[in-house]
Amino acid sequence: MIKPRHVLVVMNDSDAQIALKSAAALAERYDAALDVLGCVEPPHDLGVIARVSGQDPEQLLERLCTEKKDRMAKQLAIHLPDYKISPQIKVGKAFIEIIRYVLDTGCDFVIKQAEPLSGLHRLLFASTDQHLLRKCPCPVWMQPANASPHVKHVIAAVDVDLADADEPETLMALNCRVIQTACTIAMPQDARVTVLHAWEAVGENLVWAFSSDTRSRVTADRYVNEILDDRQRAMRRLLDRVKLDLAGSSHPPFDPVVIRGAPETVIRDQCRAHAADVVVMGTVARTGFRGVFIGNTAENIINTLECPVLAVKPDGFISPLDQRFGTTGS
Repeated sequence: MIKPRHVLVVMNDSDAQIALKSAAALAERYDAALDVLGCVEPPHDLGVIARVSGQDPEQLLERLCTEKKDRMAKQLAIHLPDYKISPQIKVGKAFIEIIRYVLDTGCDFVIKQAEPLSGLHRLLFASTDQHLLRKCPCPVWMQPANASPHVKHVIAAVDVDLADADEPETLMALNCRVIQTACTIAMPQDARVTVLHAWEAVGENLVWAFSSDTRSRVTADRYVNEILDDRQRAMRRLLDRVKLDLAGSSHPPFDPVVIRGAPETVIRDQCRAHAADVVVMGTVARTGFRGVFIGNTAENIINTLECPVLAVKPDGFISPLDQRFGTTGS
């Protein structure tokens, strides 16, 4: 099972500090190191502010950092009084500084409170959160401010349609990682894990079109049933492989669920129906190429969910900000 060794929590100014509490619980469960990071993005008009206030820009920025660190220290004293943690402050674009910190320190798990999504700004494609989901090399757990600190039900969303994948083994490995990560956050609180796959019979209309009138219903039903049987077999193979990988390790039982429908709709509806506390899903589902961003389906799902999301990358994913491989990002 995936066991975090170095957890990073990105703090904001919220009084609830749900991400901080979750990060501390995860780090304690696995005896992992815990780092606390705050980011200060300089105002784009810092020079103007400094000029009209008669102050030096560097001093203004230093004051912002000091105030941010003081607020973080007070929150740490309130929520984690037994911890002796010195919060880290980084200056710059938040997502860039967070990912650089991960790359520099080897953090293998990031937890952050999600930015609010509402109205026309629901699709925050340029937001810190979306950049992290796309580009951070380690799992990223996004939690809204109203998230429950007690995880009782985890949904692991998987894609078992290996036949349609460009790299079937990459997809299988990502599915395994999604389930293993779900176990990682479920174990500390004895939460149950639902392994969910949404499937669609994309060729059903063609079956109707090319079948005779007298047999079209029978033929279409047979086609749909064969697709369902294939996905159920694929689900059993996936769980058999995960159980083999986890042999000798404690893990929660898996509840496999295979439901027909578009992934965006099925996952959202299942989360609502069963009051899921978090959805774990792969964000790059059909390729293992380095630097490939979050897939459209995954991004659509994340933007319609109302519960926390834990995004997992496949083995071999390399962040586009990782300069060791000659890549850059913005």
